Formats: sequence, C-alpha cells, structure tokens
Amino acid sequence: MKKELTIEGMKCDGCASTVVEKLESIDGVERVAVDLKTKQAIVESQNEIDEAEFNQALSGTNYQVAK
Repeated sequence: MKKELTIEGMKCDGCASTVVEKLESIDGVERVAVDLKTKQAIVESQNEIDEAEFNQALSGTNYQVAK
C-alpha cells in the first residue's frame, strides 16, 4: 500500500532524514521517500497503517502529520 502524507516542520535534509528514520521504524513500513519542497512523505507498507501510528512515530520530534 502507498500513502502520501504532508509532514509539518521539515526544513532541511536533516529533518527529512529524521522523518524517514522514524516512519521506517513502524512495523510493516517497507520504504519512505520524502520531498522537502512539497513537504510530502510517501510511505509504502505491507498493510494499511492508521495515521495515529505515523504521529506516534514522530512524537518527541518537531514534526507531525498535517491534518
């Protein structure tokens, strides 16, 4: 499954790397690609993942999934 998320708070490559690392830590996530210009994260996973899990993975950072 592929899901497109808008991530608030990303400003640099370091931010993007952190977002990728955190989102890839979710069980079932196979791949994450981030585009800083559009603030989009494309998440490929084996199963449907609830948006709350993405925010949970990003907790403790300055980033969150836009509503």
